Amino acid sequence: MVGARPPTERSPLLPHAAKRRAAAAAAQQSGEGLTAYQTSLNMINCFIGAGILTVPFAFRLAGYGAIIALAIVAALNWLTSLLIGHALTTASRLRPEVPRAKLDLKLLGVVAFGPIGERLIAIFFALELWFALETFILLTSINVNILTGAPRTLIIVIAGALGTMSLSLPMSVISAFSGLSVWCMLGGLVALIVCGSMSSYGAAFAGQEHELVDVHALPAAMSIFLYCFSGLPCLPNIRQAMHKTEEYSFCVHMSFIFAVCYYALIGMLGYYFFAGSTRESFTENLVPYPGMSHHSIFSLFSLASAGLFAIKLQAGFPLYAAPVLQTLGFGSDGSSAPSSVAIARTAFAAVSIGFAIFAKDAVDGVAELMGAFLTMSTSVLFPVAAYASVRRVAGERLAWWEALGLGSIFVVGVIFGMLGTFDACQRIWNEEKQAGHL
Repeated sequence: MVGARPPTERSPLLPHAAKRRAAAAAAQQSGEGLTAYQTSLNMINCFIGAGILTVPFAFRLAGYGAIIALAIVAALNWLTSLLIGHALTTASRLRPEVPRAKLDLKLLGVVAFGPIGERLIAIFFALELWFALETFILLTSINVNILTGAPRTLIIVIAGALGTMSLSLPMSVISAFSGLSVWCMLGGLVALIVCGSMSSYGAAFAGQEHELVDVHALPAAMSIFLYCFSGLPCLPNIRQAMHKTEEYSFCVHMSFIFAVCYYALIGMLGYYFFAGSTRESFTENLVPYPGMSHHSIFSLFSLASAGLFAIKLQAGFPLYAAPVLQTLGFGSDGSSAPSSVAIARTAFAAVSIGFAIFAKDAVDGVAELMGAFLTMSTSVLFPVAAYASVRRVAGERLAWWEALGLGSIFVVGVIFGMLGTFDACQRIWNEEKQAGHL
C-alpha cells in the first residue's frame, strides 16, 4: 500500500508479544535493569528482614529443635518463591499486553482468580508487608535506643519518616544499600560471636540450661520463622527490575542459601550464648552488665552491633513499602499524579508510626501473628494456589504428583495458619495487658 508506514511499537500491526520482546531487547542493549548479583542482594535483604533479631528468641522458645522448624519453613518458602517466578512467566504469556513493570502479585491474582482474587490479594499482601514494616520500625527503635539512649517513641517517628523518604530512591541505589546491609549483617554476627564467646558474658548466664526441643513451642517458633521470610511479596517488584528475568531462579537459590545459613548460625549461636535469657531482639543481650571486665570494649561491640542492625533494617524499608503503595494504587510507575503519591506516602507514614508506637512492647507477638496468618497466606497458600490456577488457565495440566504435593502443602498450611493465629493473638493480648495498654 502506498504511503503505508511500517509497524512500530505504537502501531496496532505489531503484536503485543512482539512489543514486549522489542522492549526487552532494547533494555538489554542499553544495559538497563539490575544484574543477577544486584538482584540477589535485594532478595537477601528481603529474606533476611526484621526477623533477623528474633531468630535466637525462636530457639529460646523451642530449643535447638527449632532448627527443624527453620528447615521446614525455609524449604516451603524456597519452593513457593520459585512457583511465583514460574507463575509470573506464565501470566506474562497469557497477558502479553501487560508491560513487565505491571507484572506483580495483583495481576497474578487477576489471571489466576479473576477480579475478586485481585482485591483479596491486594488486601492480604498489603497487610503482610505493612506488618513487616512495623517490626522493622520497632526493632530499629530497640537498636537505636541501645546505641544512643534516645526515647524509642522519638526513634520510631524518625525511622518511619526516613523510611518513607527512601521510597524516592531508584532501585539501583536501593540495591547498593542492600549490599551495605549484607556487610552490616556479617558485622553484627561477628559482634555476637565476640561478645557471646567471652567468659564474662558466659558467667552472666551460667547455670541456665538449654533445651533440646520443646515440641509444644515448635508452632510458635515456626510462626516466627515464617515471619522471617515475609519478603516473598517483594519478589515481583525485584523481578521487574532485573536485566534478565531468566536469571530469577538462580537469584532465588543464591539468596536462600545465604539466608538459611545465616539464620541457622545466628539463631543457634544466640541461644547457645544466652539460653533462657535470650531477648526478643538479641542485641539487647549484648549490652554489658555493670562491673564486668573490659566493660568499655564490650560496650563498643554492643553499640556497633546495634548500629549495624539498625542500618540493615532501615535499608530494607523501601523494598517492603513500595509494593504496599503500588498495591494501593500509588506506585512510582507514573500511573498516579505525583501529588497523590506524596499524600499517600504521608498518610502511610502517619499510620505506620502510630501503630508502631502502640505495639512497641509486643514485637514477638506481632511477629508470630504475621507468620501464622499473613505470611502463611501470602507466602505459602497463595503461591501454591496461584501456580496451579495459572497452569490451568494456560491449559497446562499438573502431573498427579504435583497436584498431590501442592494440595498437601495447602491443607497443612491452612491448619497451621488457624492454630498459629490463635496462639499469636493470645500472646499479644497477654503482653499488652502486662504492659498496661489494656
